[in-house]
Formats: sequence, structure tokens, C-alpha cells
Amino acid sequence: MTNNSRIHALPLHLANQIAAGEVIERPASVVKELIENSLDAGATEIVVTIEGAGSKTIQIRDNGHGIHPEDLSLALSRHATSKLHSTEQLSHIASLGFRGEALPSIASISRLSITSKQALSEHAWQLTANSDELTPIAHPQGTTVEVRELFFNVPARRRFLRGDKTELNHITTTLQRLALSQFEIGFQCQLSANSSLKLPRATTPEQQQQRIAKICGKAFLAHSLYIEQDYDDIKLQGWLADADGHRPQTDVHHFFINGRVIRDRVINHAIRQAYSDYIPAGRYPAFVLYLAMPLDRVDINVHPTKHEVRFRDARLIHGLINQAIKDALGSQTPTIQLTLSQAGRPNKNKTDSATHHIAETQANYPSSPIPTPRRQTPFGDAISLLSQRYVITQSPQGPALIDLQYADQQLRQQQFQHAVATDTLKSRPILVPLKLPLTAPQLDVLAQHQTQLAALGLSYTIEVQRILVKAIPSLFAHVDIRQLIDNLCCALSPETSAQQLTALMQQQLPINPIHSMDQAQSLLEQITALAPSPKWYRQLDDTTLDALFQSL
Repeated sequence: MTNNSRIHALPLHLANQIAAGEVIERPASVVKELIENSLDAGATEIVVTIEGAGSKTIQIRDNGHGIHPEDLSLALSRHATSKLHSTEQLSHIASLGFRGEALPSIASISRLSITSKQALSEHAWQLTANSDELTPIAHPQGTTVEVRELFFNVPARRRFLRGDKTELNHITTTLQRLALSQFEIGFQCQLSANSSLKLPRATTPEQQQQRIAKICGKAFLAHSLYIEQDYDDIKLQGWLADADGHRPQTDVHHFFINGRVIRDRVINHAIRQAYSDYIPAGRYPAFVLYLAMPLDRVDINVHPTKHEVRFRDARLIHGLINQAIKDALGSQTPTIQLTLSQAGRPNKNKTDSATHHIAETQANYPSSPIPTPRRQTPFGDAISLLSQRYVITQSPQGPALIDLQYADQQLRQQQFQHAVATDTLKSRPILVPLKLPLTAPQLDVLAQHQTQLAALGLSYTIEVQRILVKAIPSLFAHVDIRQLIDNLCCALSPETSAQQLTALMQQQLPINPIHSMDQAQSLLEQITALAPSPKWYRQLDDTTLDALFQSL
């Protein structure tokens, strides 16, 4: 055996470059790692400057907590981190970065400098990689990391980079994904001399929709459904394209778990399967979805880039996501399914979204079927949505104001009553049975009415000091189950009759917010089964409008 074949420790600089090969694929990878560090540092504003598509300069500046001067040198050491202190924390990782690999890996293949100032420090300190000397410098609170000449000492890696346009597209996509994952963070990005991206902080639903429209396109937002589902301690919410919003590629596939950008096979399969009956073959769904779950139920430490995860119960997560999307798509006006050979032909039986979206839809989805105008309703077309509740419509009889939430609730109450009377009431199983602790009197009253409530679609089993809710009526899809059970416990008594119980359940039907004009128009078509009532319908004639100001 020669001396060269003996086992030896790798030189530190070589070990760092090997680690860089795992986490730094291209300039976009550097941008991702540095911004994630800024987010972990509590930044609310992040400024990104790119030159030469990232090969020349990448600069990330934030207004976070900053780094203590004595820790700057340590920050460039392998496996040095402020985010983990014990083995137990590995199963409860809440930070985006935690391995302590990013900065030393980047520093090993570039010319890196880091400047940081904490709130109580008189001035900032700057450290250059491969130097232990700190330099005082003027700098606002926060940290700036500048990476120049990426891969300058690894020419083989540099040769594998694509053209500037391609690398810049990867950087833009990375920034957009990070911006979608953190609405409360403002981003200012100078991508080149002629290209910039400015995304102010988005703290309200309206601002969040504006950010989504800017990143994913107005066509996606116009054809999107907002979903919000709670299953025990797991919450799924976000926007997904309706049956008419399919796309020719997977450019609007954004999924986040606890604020982290994720690309996972289990999740992607659940989403594709949910859409399989709603979009033509060869087309793709679009979605921006957020899953929040306990940290110990998901392991994010299974891949160097942390894009893939491992769930403690992958089958449960798959079923949860799949069912939630199916429920959302199924609540919309049904559409005729097409094969690729049919996709270019008009379909007279198909009900589409608003007429004013037709031209935009055809431009963005060229192989979709040619839409036809929506069915006319006695209430006219929705022209404005107010407070996610009221809608102003325009009909041949003139404008009208409709409390669409109340009308929708009244319609579902009638549907519930009819389903009970005709014995056609359907229940919806809860994929994660909900455990609710209750008092002894509450358990007693629920036990007395358990059979009657099961006939009304509410199924549960009674255990020691709690119940296990297994199913709810289908019309109660968005109900707060905890509140529903509390209300029933307060209202029920041993003398409550079956008729009174049905009326009580009707009263518990939730009021659902209205998130888009398409959803409002769909509800207008559904409530044609109701006779107009002053409780939710007012014609905006001159007399009504004048009466609004008579008391002034």
C-alpha cells in the first residue's frame, strides 16, 4: 500500500469545497442560503444586488439582529450555528438554516466579506474570508454579505454554469419563492442594470394578493380559489387555480411547510391526483399553498438543500391535502372534462368564469376550450365585492346590493333541511379525527343525542373525558368544529326533540368569506333557488339611495 492510499483527514479548504458542491449548485443557491440567514436573523427588509447574473457579485443586506463582533470569525467556520444547542432540538427545527455549512462553503469558492452591526454597538465590523482581522466600518443595524467572483477557484464548476439569462432566471425564481413564503418581509432586488424587483411588506389579505398577482400573474389570481382547512394541529391554506386555470407548464407550483420552500414527491402526487378529474391531460395545476404543522411531525434534515422533507405520517398528509383540494374544486360550478384532442374545440355545455376574463384566459391558456359566457341570473352580474361579504350587481332592473354571505348561508340551511327530510344528507369524514376534551355534563348530553346527531351527519365516539369527532355534515365543510361542539353542548338538553335538534344544527352552518369575483358570481348562480329577501337583497334605486342620506 502506497502512502497516497492511506486514510487521512481532508484539508479544511477541500472539505469546505466538497460541502459547497452539495449546497451551492449555482448563484441562485447562494442567494437562497444568504436570504434564509437574514430571515432567521429577524430581518423585515432585505436588499439584494446582483451583478453579472451572480457570477460577479451577490450582495444581501438586511436589517436583522446582526452578529456579535466576536462571532464573525466563527460564522465562517464549518458547523458553527446559533440555532442548535442540543440533540433534542433536531426534532423541533424552526429555523431555515441550522447546519452551519452555508457561509464557510460559500467562502471557500468565492471572495466573501461580511459586515454586521448589532443594535447596541457603536459601529459595525467587517470581516473578509481568509482573514482574521476585523475592520470597523459605518453600517446600519443588520448584516451585509457580499460574494464576489463565485467559483473563481473551482473552474470546473464555473464551466457548468449556464448563460447569464438562464442564471438570472433561476435567481429571480428563488427570490419569488422566498417572497411568497414570507409575506411580512419586504424585498428590494436589483437584478441587473435594467431589471429590478420591488415587493413591499404584505401584511393584509389585499397586499398578499397583490404580491401573488405580481409573482404568479393576474391570470392565476383571477382563476384562483382560496382554501383554509384545519385538521387537528395541522393547517392548510392558500390559493389554488380552479378547473379553468390549468397551465401548460409547472411554473406556478409553490408549496411551503412552516415557512420553508418545499418540493416534495408526496405533496406533488396528492395535488396532481386531486386535479386529475378537473383538468385535461397534459395540462398542469397552479397553486400557492401553505402547510403549518408541529415541528416534530416533519423532518427537514434529509437533504442538503432542505427542499425535500420526511413526514412522520406521509399517508395522512397526502390524504389531507388531496381531500382539501378536491373539496375546494368540487364546490365550484362543474366543468366538462376534456382530452387533449378535444382541448381546442368549443364546448357549449361548459360554464366558464367571467366574460371579461375570456380574452386573458385564451392568451394565457391557448389549448384550453373556448369559454362561453356564464349563465345569466335574476340578480345580474357581480361588478364589485365589498368586505368579502357584500356584492354589487348589475342587472336589466338596475344595480342591487346583496349580502351574499347571508344568502349563501340561507341557501345551505334550506339544502340541509331538504337533505334531512329526504334522507339524502351526506357526511364528510375527518381524516384526522379531532380529540376534544369535555366536562362530564357535556359528555352526558352528547351521549344522549349521539344517535340523532349521527343521523344529521355529525359522528363521534365518546371516550374518557373527551370525544373523538370522526365526521361532520358535508355542508359544514368550513365550520369550526370546536365551536360547533361547544354550541351544541350549551343548547342541548335531555328534552331536546329531533325537530329542535335539526333546527339547532341549521343555525350552526358557518358563514363563509368570499375571496374572489369568480366565487361571488358562482354563488349568485346558486342562490337563484332563493326568493329575494330584504334580509339580504336590496335594489339600489333612487329611493333606497336617497334614504341612506336622509338622516344627515
